Amino acid sequence: MSDIIRSVDASITQIEINRPERANALKRRTIRQAEAALDAAEALESDPTHRTGTSAAGVLLTGGIERFSAGADLSELNGTVDDLGFDDELERLCRRLTLSPLPVVAAVEGACYGAAVDLAWACDAVVVSTEARIGLPSTSLGILYNPTSVARLHARLGSPTVRRLMVLQQELSGRELPPGTAMVVPAGTTIETARSLLRACSVDSGATAATKALLASLDLGEEFDPVAWQPEREARLASPTRRAALEARRATFSRDQSEWN
Repeated sequence: MSDIIRSVDASITQIEINRPERANALKRRTIRQAEAALDAAEALESDPTHRTGTSAAGVLLTGGIERFSAGADLSELNGTVDDLGFDDELERLCRRLTLSPLPVVAAVEGACYGAAVDLAWACDAVVVSTEARIGLPSTSLGILYNPTSVARLHARLGSPTVRRLMVLQQELSGRELPPGTAMVVPAGTTIETARSLLRACSVDSGATAATKALLASLDLGEEFDPVAWQPEREARLASPTRRAALEARRATFSRDQSEWN
């Protein structure tokens, strides 16, 4: 049985972690299958021959209605430097989610621990249930968590929250997360809420990828040089896709204006 269930509903590709017998714990195989599902979603979006209604305008990452994931499957770790291989594969998937040309939203119900926190907050938005349980048991396991992951979580969750999770080893419910770090909704509604966010999206994949790359750079505290981004800005401004979108927006505005008058 696959560790990942991939389904496409209209414009949304859903990637669901499917290891209920292990509380959706992540093995390297699980990570690779999730990456393959993301590959398929991005390929569908870029395929000019796709059927109407099958273009992937966004990706929903979930563990289902009971839990998100218990984090790394400890049965696959041996407590040596060899475990860095798991970290490397997880970071590759997180980086893919962060830089994907598609909007990506995580829907988090129930348990979300360790590596699963990293996955969820690598997405563009996180929808968390009030009853979700967020934990990062790194120091209790005697490890320094992947510094790249810590930097991303520090930027997205904030230093006080990361310190509570990692240094004080507190487990936080969804309702305890600071405003702006996630969209908190009643239990059982995260998936539909995430779908609503994605259904409202109408984006250009090239512009989305460039914007997400800039935001990821800022998240990690990389030196900011606006001049370095100028070629991408100019390329986007002069692209046929942008001109077509501009004309479509003008036509819509003109039509609405005539109706108002």
